[in-house]
Amino acid sequence: MTSPNPFKISDQAKAIYDDALVWDMTLPFQQNESDDVTLPRFHAAGIDVISLTLDAPTRDQTIQHIANIRAYIRANSDTMTFITSPDEAIEAKKAGKLALTFHLQETNPLDGDVNMIDVYFQLGIRHMLLSYNLKNRVGDGCAEPGDAGLSRFGVQVVKEMNRVGMLVDGTHTGYRTSMDAIEVCNAPFIFSHCNAYGVQPHYRNIKDDQIKACAATGGVIGINGIGEFLGDRSASSEAMFRHIDYMVNLVGPQHVGIGLDYVKDVPEFWEWVAQRPDMWPPFNDDPNRATAFAQPEQIIELVKLMLSHQYPEDDIRAILGGNFARVTTEVLR
Repeated sequence: MTSPNPFKISDQAKAIYDDALVWDMTLPFQQNESDDVTLPRFHAAGIDVISLTLDAPTRDQTIQHIANIRAYIRANSDTMTFITSPDEAIEAKKAGKLALTFHLQETNPLDGDVNMIDVYFQLGIRHMLLSYNLKNRVGDGCAEPGDAGLSRFGVQVVKEMNRVGMLVDGTHTGYRTSMDAIEVCNAPFIFSHCNAYGVQPHYRNIKDDQIKACAATGGVIGINGIGEFLGDRSASSEAMFRHIDYMVNLVGPQHVGIGLDYVKDVPEFWEWVAQRPDMWPPFNDDPNRATAFAQPEQIIELVKLMLSHQYPEDDIRAILGGNFARVTTEVLR
C-alpha cells in the first residue's frame, strides 16, 4: 500500500532519511503475523528500528509470545536482529538489518508481581505502558472517568522499572496516573505513541502539561498515525506533522519522536474497538472513529514537511529516531 497522499521527495529529504537512525517506537505484532510481510515492508520503507508490542492476555501467554517472536527473529537473522541497546541498533543499520526491540502495552502481564519486571527486561522488554485505557493495579487508564492517581503498587512498579533500566511509558494511561508516575520516575519518561490534545482534544491524546512534564524529565513523545487521534480521517502526513510541530513549538525538537502504531488489518482493529465500549468509549460521537492508519512509507514524507518548515537537519534526525535512541541509552545506564 502506498501513502494516502504521495508526493515527490527531494534529494535532500531522502539523504537525511537514509542517513538517520529511523526508529518507530510502536508496532503491535501478533503471533499469527510471524510469517507476514509487515516487518519486511517497514524495513523496505527505510525504518531501521522497531519496538514490537508483545503482551498477551496472561503472563504465561506473554512469555510464550516473546519466546516465539525471538525464535522468529533468529530464523530470519539474515534480514533482522534482536537488539538490547541503541548501539546494537546502529550496528544493525550498518549491516543492512532491521533492528527489533520489545515492549508491553500494559502492566497486567506482571500479574501483580513487581519482580517480573526484571524477568521481562531480561527477555528484551525495554519499555512498558502503565495502563491501557482502563484501571488496573497500577492506576487509571485514559478512558476512566474518575482519573485516579498512581497506586502504591504503581509506585513500586515505576521504581523497579527505573532500577532495571526499563523506560516508563505513559501512553494510554490516565492524566493523573501519568503525572504521578512522572513525579516518581527518576529517569527520562516517555509517551511512546501519543498525540497532542491541543490539536485534537481526544481522551487518548495528552495535554500540554503532560507534554511539558515529560520533557522536563528529558523524555520523548512519539507521534502516532491513527486518524481518530490525529483528527484526520485519512491519517495524512500533514496531520502527523501538525502534532509534531505543535509539540516542537511547546517543548523543543529533542522531545519528539515517532510511534506509528500501525496495524495491517484496519477494519479488524476498529471492530475490536467497537466490541469494547468500556475500554474505547466513543469520543463525543466523533466521526473520525474507524479512520485510516498512517503507513510506514509516510515517515519519509514527514522529512519533506519538516524541511519545508525550516527544521534544521539535526533536529529532523533527532525526531526520526535520535531522541528515542538517546533516552533508551540514558535509562539503560
